[in-house]
Amino acid sequence: MTVASSSSPKNLGVLYGLINAGVAIVFTVILYLGGAETFVSPVAYVGMVLPIAVCIIGGVQIRKQQGGYLEFSEALKATFLILVLGSLIATVFQYILFNYIDVSFRQALAQVTADQAEKLMRRFGAPEDKIDEAVEQTLSQNNYTIGRLLMGFVFGCIWWFIVALIISAIIKRKRPPFENTFNQ
Repeated sequence: MTVASSSSPKNLGVLYGLINAGVAIVFTVILYLGGAETFVSPVAYVGMVLPIAVCIIGGVQIRKQQGGYLEFSEALKATFLILVLGSLIATVFQYILFNYIDVSFRQALAQVTADQAEKLMRRFGAPEDKIDEAVEQTLSQNNYTIGRLLMGFVFGCIWWFIVALIISAIIKRKRPPFENTFNQ
């Protein structure tokens, strides 16, 4: 008997959720090591694809463990668990990174974000006082407080639920109703 065959879908969901968290943390560290410019560059959006890939792999493994069949409701529970657990742990890691490990990096991120906002507003012809106000607000606020990160996590969960719905609809496979009737 293999480990996978003795595990429940929930256990595999937790396992792949932890894998998802590990991948997210490693990706965050890579972006962090690249500097503030890299952290807010388009490369950072690759971070949205990684949890989806881990979720698909986890969902397919759960379906294999179930004999090649997985009801939509079970698939949804497992895929949503994978995405939410990974997101929760990654959020906690970001909180620790930006509030305890390297506060100056958080401030560098605010500066880069303010510079990008200023360029964008100038491109669209915003009045100078509005640009100054937006830059000042960006520089003065901490986007990595517990409240802001939890708010982002909650809205992220809504997004991840939609993603889990789509993935579950793709990986589900109903067991035929009379599969074992003629094999006896």
